[in-house]
Amino acid sequence: MSYELSEQSDHIILRTNDYTLGWSTDSGALIHLQRHDSLNVLGHGPAIAGVDVALGGPASWITSRTFARYLWHRVSANDDQLVMTIIVGLGPLKIFDHYQIGCDTIKRWIEIENVSGDDLRLYGVRLVVPHARVGESNHCLFEAPGNSVRPRAPLAIAATQDRTILPRRFFAPGLRGGSAFEPAPTQGAGVMALWNDELSLTLLCWYAGDDEAALPYVQGGHEAVSLAYEVAVASWLRSDQRLTVGPQHIVLVAQPWPEALAVYRALTPLPQPPAAWLRDAVLYVADLRQYGGADGLCAHLPELVALGVDTLGLLPWHTVGERPHLISDLERIDPACGDEPAIRRLIETAHQHGMRVLLDVAMQGCAPDSRYLNEHPEWFVRDDAGAFAIGIPSDAPAAARHPGVALLAGGYHFDWTRNDWRLYWQQWVIAQVDHFALDGLRVVAPYPAAPAWIRRPPLQASAGAALMAQAVSEIAAARPHLTVLCTLSGPRSAQCASGWFDYPSHHMLIHLAMRRITPAEWCAYQADYAELYPPAYRIGFLEMHDTADCNPLADGLRGSRLAQALWAVMLFSGLTPALWNGQEIADHHLLPRLLNLWRREPALRHGVIDWQPFSATPNDVLAIRRTLGERSLIGVVNLGALPSRFIATQRLGGDILGLFPLIRERRGLGEEVRLAPFGIYCFEG
Repeated sequence: MSYELSEQSDHIILRTNDYTLGWSTDSGALIHLQRHDSLNVLGHGPAIAGVDVALGGPASWITSRTFARYLWHRVSANDDQLVMTIIVGLGPLKIFDHYQIGCDTIKRWIEIENVSGDDLRLYGVRLVVPHARVGESNHCLFEAPGNSVRPRAPLAIAATQDRTILPRRFFAPGLRGGSAFEPAPTQGAGVMALWNDELSLTLLCWYAGDDEAALPYVQGGHEAVSLAYEVAVASWLRSDQRLTVGPQHIVLVAQPWPEALAVYRALTPLPQPPAAWLRDAVLYVADLRQYGGADGLCAHLPELVALGVDTLGLLPWHTVGERPHLISDLERIDPACGDEPAIRRLIETAHQHGMRVLLDVAMQGCAPDSRYLNEHPEWFVRDDAGAFAIGIPSDAPAAARHPGVALLAGGYHFDWTRNDWRLYWQQWVIAQVDHFALDGLRVVAPYPAAPAWIRRPPLQASAGAALMAQAVSEIAAARPHLTVLCTLSGPRSAQCASGWFDYPSHHMLIHLAMRRITPAEWCAYQADYAELYPPAYRIGFLEMHDTADCNPLADGLRGSRLAQALWAVMLFSGLTPALWNGQEIADHHLLPRLLNLWRREPALRHGVIDWQPFSATPNDVLAIRRTLGERSLIGVVNLGALPSRFIATQRLGGDILGLFPLIRERRGLGEEVRLAPFGIYCFEG
């Protein structure tokens, strides 16, 4: 690849066939990025470091005490790739900041070298794209699909954000674990983007590391925003030793949003295709303890079949702690769940009804009364003093404290680098699959949260994340008939799972109910999300085993008119429905009608989606058209507590649900449709 390199007093410029890039000779940060036929999108603010490292503590970032210093650079090139390396001094560290530059994408990774004479303790790494802006501020928008960030956020709002201050609702309608972002690539895609509604130009970046997750964040400036990733690296670094972190992808494309996400999809192939049956399923997740044991749920199966349920998910039936995903003894069935013959009868009966049966498998940790703490203390994560890591350790990196992976208070963390523990767990899971004729597994949070500081070697205290997903993948390879689902929804989770419970959409659904986002914003959010991954991976829900912890309001909505409206929004949006214990009882009037509609109308499950198809829809009305072949359905939901109305300029057929009052009158070239409060309708197109 050909290039031109020029050096000036305060920056270095590299020109390739597609890009012009520039780095500061003060801090070594990337301060210039443009395509030859467009404008520069970086460096619109004071000089800051492009890399930071936490040494000695999770909040002890080097740049808060000293400056990053540019040292030198080097370029390596061959016919098909070009790598620019910027070497930076950062306290006792030397940073090798590598940029592999292609036609469309820039792949960035760093090597951290300890140039001191002492062992150093790393608690995290930040990779920063400084002071980004695409064109004029008043036309630049910020996007972070699959997070808790409001879609189409103006740059002026994004630029008010600060890493040390909780985001306001005009940027993020609600937070999860104190953050507007999901760790990537485990729980989310990690994509952040800036685009200009007057220019066909989009800046994208994301983090795609295999070992540790990174928590995205934005740091605002006056008229720009820095896009950053805090990587959950926890490691001892010996003198003269190097540690590699990354990669991060940076892309500037001459395409509008969200078409620019095609670049992300091309570089992020999902290893597991979605389960072929998942798009047409209705799932029911149950805790046997709440039915008086397996026989109690078995007696309830005919009602679930009549409701349309074809997949049964069971929480762990082994003995547990206070919560069902804290392991006590894998070898002992909890008497509250029944006994082995009762569980076998339940699964056999479910199979006779044509149901699949999946089992929840817990991976992260065990209860304080577990026998494994006494019999196998070597299986557990230890801190630097040799004590067990319990709950969320104070020295855990930010991405590891996120509720999607954080262990409940009182839980003891398993050490997944231990081959003997990993083999024991795998053998137990396979034995359950074979003995009870299970059809699949739901893996709960297959990523660790606690750094194991006592383990030397290996020195990387955060090692083990990839091993958890690998352990599940090996089980799936050993039993090819199994379907594996997951409670995390990032591309790395697809290494072991072919479907996931969509927590980001769940939270946005509750924000929609609270009027923190509008129906139009829900539609924009879902349209962007669909550009990240095929929708067939995603399972929607209103309640689940942990919503009492992460989203208590969701449980409080059960049986309300608002909950009924949210069920309709979820189904019209194409999310595979999952019910939790007892929801079918509280919503016994409407839910059977909606699920029956879902099962009998392939257009709802497989049809092309047209969001908000009417030109003038009130703020409290959501409309979604689903088209499959010649069949067209339009779902309409009034999310307001008062009657509402809209004008349909196209022909609407009859309401095939027929559940709520409806008034229709001709008005000029269209038809005025008057909707009942919290009314739900499905019109034939």
